[in-house]
Amino acid sequence: MNMASNYQEDSDEGSNPQTSESCSDFSDSDTDSEAASESGSDNEEVAQTSSKRNVCMHYNRGKCRFGDKCRNEHICNDFLNGSCKYGAGCRLNHNSQSSSSKQGRRRSRPASAETNEEFDGPYQWQLNIGSGWENIANDHILEAQYSLPNTKGIKIYNTRAGGISIDFSKMRVLKKTNIKVRRMSSSGTEWLWYYRGDHSWYQFGEKGKASLIQSSQLETAYQNNHRDSVKFTIDSTQYEISFKEMCQRNLSTGRKRRVRRRPKYVPSQGGGLRGITSQIKTMLNPSTNNTPEWQFKGTNNWHTFKNAGGCSVSSADIEKCYKQNQATMNFTVNNDSYTLDFAKMSQVNRRTKAVRKIRRV
Repeated sequence: MNMASNYQEDSDEGSNPQTSESCSDFSDSDTDSEAASESGSDNEEVAQTSSKRNVCMHYNRGKCRFGDKCRNEHICNDFLNGSCKYGAGCRLNHNSQSSSSKQGRRRSRPASAETNEEFDGPYQWQLNIGSGWENIANDHILEAQYSLPNTKGIKIYNTRAGGISIDFSKMRVLKKTNIKVRRMSSSGTEWLWYYRGDHSWYQFGEKGKASLIQSSQLETAYQNNHRDSVKFTIDSTQYEISFKEMCQRNLSTGRKRRVRRRPKYVPSQGGGLRGITSQIKTMLNPSTNNTPEWQFKGTNNWHTFKNAGGCSVSSADIEKCYKQNQATMNFTVNNDSYTLDFAKMSQVNRRTKAVRKIRRV
């Protein structure tokens, strides 16, 4: 499956106007007065109302002591009611045809952090467009965006279903219920936790006051029960983090801040990322024989890189570095030095620090 790597991030920060190609499907307020509500289901199976079934509520709270011997059904109650906000990432059973608690345990890890014994990691992004899971080529760019807490989702192009928007919070494809997305990872993935400050996202324990809870502590508690909550204190003020709502609440004032869990970014390692064969690429998308072009965003339009007019690189030069899985490349324009970052899909003027978006089409 060949994918153009024109990944465009939708960020919480800044006020850059949306272009016609930006991923405007995502909306998320920056206010901290209320945590953003993320309801919805991935609709992977036809849900039946829980009122007609004997659902184990202890299982839903992560505390059923009977396990396989439980007489009630181990299935996600929110899924049955059509309101599971975790979708395919829910750790509880979404198999509406099975009452076995074993089904729930097979889903004990979120789909966004699924472990495969044959998977050599550190991660692999995949799409299912109706004929099974297929690897996304050059997914280190997608992974780089996912690892940023301010990125709510991205849009990727040239899939067999055309351009699609991926919602990182719910780990699903927006507006296309027949397409699924997942992120495979090894058990050694390091997960980091962030909270939304007044002006940016901050990692728990990275900086601030000494009593601030650490990402590792939150991850341990989350793995024990993803619907639980954790309390901690900063300067005599007590806070509570709800994993179910993914928010932090000041227990004195009631003020809420959003919380996000993202993997620590691991750069691609040469051949560690696997795409499907060129034969399958040609069969599924004949148009992929065209040579991609690299462009940068001007004031009003996109412009193709050309080794002319003082620019030291061409579109073909950038494509060569990209296919070698380089993280960055340097070039000059009229004696000014620039760094092109493939993960962020941007170029930076090293003298003025001015940033422009780039894309591959």
